[in-house]
Amino acid sequence: MTDFRLALVSMPWAIFDRPSIQLGALKSYVERNSSIKVETFHPYLNIAKILGKDLYHLISSNVWICEAFYSGVLFPELRLSAKKVVEKELRKVKSGIPVDFDAIRARLASHLAEWAAATDWQRFDLVGFSVCFNQLLATLAAVSSLKKKHADLPIVLGGSACHADSAPAFLRHFPADFVISGEGEEPLLSLCATLAGRAATLDDRVWCAAGLAGKQPAHQGKELDIATLPCPDYDDYFREMRQLFAGEVFIPVIPVEFSRGCWWRKCSFCNLNLQWRGYRHKGAAKMATEVFALADRHKVLDFAFTDNALPPKDAVSFFEKVRGSGLDLRFFAEIRADHRGRVMEISRHGGLTSVQVGIEAFSNSLLEKMSKGVTVIENLAVMKDALAHGVELAGNLIVEFPGSSKEEVDETMAVLDFAFPFRPLTTASFFLGHGSPVDCRPADYGIRAKTTHPYISKLFPSGIGADLPLLVKGYKGDRARQRKLWAPVVAKVKRWRDYHRKPGKTAGCLLSYRDGGDFLIIRQVLPDGKVLRHRLLGVSRQIYLSCAAIVDLPALALQFPSFPRDKIEKFLDDLVAKRLVFKENNRFLSLAVRQGY
Repeated sequence: MTDFRLALVSMPWAIFDRPSIQLGALKSYVERNSSIKVETFHPYLNIAKILGKDLYHLISSNVWICEAFYSGVLFPELRLSAKKVVEKELRKVKSGIPVDFDAIRARLASHLAEWAAATDWQRFDLVGFSVCFNQLLATLAAVSSLKKKHADLPIVLGGSACHADSAPAFLRHFPADFVISGEGEEPLLSLCATLAGRAATLDDRVWCAAGLAGKQPAHQGKELDIATLPCPDYDDYFREMRQLFAGEVFIPVIPVEFSRGCWWRKCSFCNLNLQWRGYRHKGAAKMATEVFALADRHKVLDFAFTDNALPPKDAVSFFEKVRGSGLDLRFFAEIRADHRGRVMEISRHGGLTSVQVGIEAFSNSLLEKMSKGVTVIENLAVMKDALAHGVELAGNLIVEFPGSSKEEVDETMAVLDFAFPFRPLTTASFFLGHGSPVDCRPADYGIRAKTTHPYISKLFPSGIGADLPLLVKGYKGDRARQRKLWAPVVAKVKRWRDYHRKPGKTAGCLLSYRDGGDFLIIRQVLPDGKVLRHRLLGVSRQIYLSCAAIVDLPALALQFPSFPRDKIEKFLDDLVAKRLVFKENNRFLSLAVRQGY
């Protein structure tokens, strides 16, 4: 395959300030394991340049706004309904950034035509599109544009949107020739070999438009050992970035992959692992070597892990290696609530500065329904530890979960009072994800029927939309009741967020303490702005500090044998009433963080 040339494309609305890890990983793998020449294209960079970074970021933050704009490009007859989707979603955002749907749609259409004409696509033997979150309709519009001018150009789709259930529909309704379901490295190499005449049969994870009727559902095949993968090749992205943003301050964030799959893999609402079978991760030394090499090659210090959740043990070793390197690297990662205490401290010293935590709920029975494997007190503990160590924490509260009870909403409302000092969460309405446990067992969650998401009929022609098993579905159940039940939570979280964003709000941490050796002074800012101070002396100070990490009453009784157990509990219950301590059954967590820690 010495003369075989492969083009890989990532369309809007990928995050513009980072290269596509899908393209970078595929390019390095294919070129290492064959003589194929690979070139990657990142047209989303050009769109960010055309629209401006703020407007691009606003659009790319909402999946339906993203898809609606390119729906208006691909299906002009649906322009008005797509515009209504954008307007409805923008009312939820209230960003203050003006959005002119017709003008933006026209720019996107012009850019697409110019982009398709700017490259001699006939010099490629195969063009591949990575189709991930927010990229479906942009990709389908690009495929249609290329095929109009180059009907014989082979095109393959892959990525998280191309699960096995959707592959046949994509090939029925759009002019792509192949769809890869699952991990792309080996199937893509197999497809290239087949097209080059070097292999007689395709990998069974490659769906083919020709002879589709006989194709069996694709399966994952042998798990790829990701510890053997080469470092992603991002050279093409940085070349495009320098050309488009010459003279501007543009410091990208480099995506890196520590693991594939999820070591927990039980959350009932999650469909992120449709195409991963089994959990695999790189060793700490391999990951550190990769990060150091990318930092040196591209002169970048900011990285984002693409993992569902960092591998627990190796992540700690990795951050220790980064700390030992002396480099001022910074990392974003998604973590679980058990990434706290000493683990959080080591991670922060190793450059972990921002995290997305799977909080999801402040009700223990709801957390059980979601199969989160954590409790409310553990969620509060990770929020506290992030604040204490200077790690910026983001997280969601899933509202309107099917079958939620009034008691679960009431519990959530009560816990929000204890979470007030910490970085605010965001409410996210439950959506039914294709292939999630809830989708597979809908009756267990009170879902009477699964339907096509209502936006699909506004963004796709009826004959196509109804036939596409997309990643987000609609459903029938107790939706109206859930919206009403959860409205107070949504309002309270909004007040929480508004307070933390308020200009001139009371300075400093909202709940902190200073240690005087045999006494503590705790400073507490209430939601109304009033500031309280509490002094704890002697044993009271010691008990409070002993609750810095989650501890149960029997352990406290052993630690303070001269202090009667009932008095310890009464003392802590008094602090719970003041919201200085959180109590869950017989477990306690002090909530104040050390000032200036």
